[in-house]
Amino acid sequence: MQVIKNNKKIVAVSLFFSIVLFYSPHLYSQTDSDQLRLNIQLRPRAEFRNGSITPILEGQQPAAFVSQRTRIGLTYSRSQKLQIGVSTQIVTTWGNDAQKQATANDISFYEAWAKFYFNPAWSVKVGRQVLSYDDERILGASDWNNAGHKHDAALIGYEKNKFKANAVFAFNQNAEKVTNTFFDNSTSQPYKAMEFLWMKYQFSNTLSASALMMNLAFQNKIDSSISNLQTFGGNIFYKKNKLNISGTYYYQMGNNPQKTSSTITTKAWMAAAKADYHFNKIFALGIGSDYLSGKDMNSTSPDISYFNTLYATNHKFYGSMDYFYVSSPHSNVGLWDSYLNANINTSEKLGWQIAYHHFESAAHVIDYSGSQAGSSLGNEVDLAFGYAVMKDVKITGGYSQMFADASMKYVKNISENQSMKSLQNWVWLSINVNPDILIFKSK
Repeated sequence: MQVIKNNKKIVAVSLFFSIVLFYSPHLYSQTDSDQLRLNIQLRPRAEFRNGSITPILEGQQPAAFVSQRTRIGLTYSRSQKLQIGVSTQIVTTWGNDAQKQATANDISFYEAWAKFYFNPAWSVKVGRQVLSYDDERILGASDWNNAGHKHDAALIGYEKNKFKANAVFAFNQNAEKVTNTFFDNSTSQPYKAMEFLWMKYQFSNTLSASALMMNLAFQNKIDSSISNLQTFGGNIFYKKNKLNISGTYYYQMGNNPQKTSSTITTKAWMAAAKADYHFNKIFALGIGSDYLSGKDMNSTSPDISYFNTLYATNHKFYGSMDYFYVSSPHSNVGLWDSYLNANINTSEKLGWQIAYHHFESAAHVIDYSGSQAGSSLGNEVDLAFGYAVMKDVKITGGYSQMFADASMKYVKNISENQSMKSLQNWVWLSINVNPDILIFKSK
C-alpha cells in the first residue's frame, strides 16, 4: 500500500510539472512582470566514514555509501505583488531500492509557499518554507543534510530603508481531527507551536545588528501539558574593506517537557566571535571561538543548563565530522570550539579550505571511576575543495581527521572495555548539478 501511495504522489507531481513546463505561456496573463523559473538539483555524495559522527571502535568496520538529493522547483513572480514557490524533493541512498519493482522512497514537498505584497514594505508568506536567518546558528536551511530543514508557517515581513523584520507563527498537528489538538512531535515537526520575531538594522555600510526573540511550545505525552522554551539573542556584523568581524550571543530559558507531568527549568547560553581577513583575492585567514554552555556529567539537578542549537545549520560549525550537535548530545557537557581556517583560491575555478578545531567541554567530564577528567575532547583537521566544472555544475570534496582525547570516550558514552581506533577519519566527494532556468517571462 505504501508503494502504491508513493507512486500516486510521484505521478501527480510529475504531471503537475509537465503541465507547467509545456503550457506555461498560456497559464499567465501577459503583464509586464510575470516570470516563471525552474530550478533542478541533482546532488549525489559519496562518503567513507571511519569515525564520522561518532568515534569508530576497534572491531568495527568503516561505512561507505552514496546518498543523493533530487529536487525540482518552480518559482513564479509578479513584480512586487505576488511570489509562489513549489519544490519537490526525494532523498535516496544508491542501491536501497529493488531494481525491478516500485520503490518505497517517499517524494515530498520541500517547499510550497505563496508570498503576497500589500505594498513595497509589507508582505505575508504562508506555507511550507525555509527559515534561514543571519549565519544560521539558530534557524538555518541545513543544506548539507540532504533532507534539509523546512517549516509549515506564516511569515509577516516588513522591510524599509535600513530596517527588516519578520514575525513568524506556526501551529502543528499530526492530522486533521474532529476532537482535541494533541500533537506528537516524535513523528512530525519537533514543536507544537512556534512564534518568533527577528529584526535587523543596517547602521551603516560597515555595521549591522540583528535580534531574535523566539518561543517554542511542546506537548507532554503523559498529561498533554504544554511547556514553553524561549530563546533570546542576536548578532553584530562589521565589514570594512578586507576585514569581517561578527559576534553572537543567545540565552535560553523556560521549561522543557519530560516523561512525567512535571517540567524542568532551562537556563543556558551560547556566545561566539570570529574574524576573517582577506589579504587578496587568493588568500584569506580566519579565527574564531564558540562557547555553548553545558551540564556537569555528575550533576543530579533536573534543570537544563546545556544550550540547544534548535534548527541551526550545525554542519557549518563545530567541525565537519559532526561529532557535536549534529549527532549525539555528547552527554550534554556543552562545547568550547576554538578554530583557525584558511581559504585559498588557486584559480578562478578551484578553491581550497583548511580548518583546525580544538574542542573542550564546557562542563565537568566524569571518567569511569567517577572522578573529574580533563576538559579537552580532541582536535580536528578539515580539508575541503570546490571546483567549478561549468556553469551550474560543481564538484566538492574533502578529508577530515579527528585526534580524539580520552575524555571523548566519556562524553560519547563508550564503555570502559571498548577502545577507539587510532585513525578516525572521513572522506567525501560530491557533484552538484543545479541549473536555474528561465522558462517564461512576459514581454
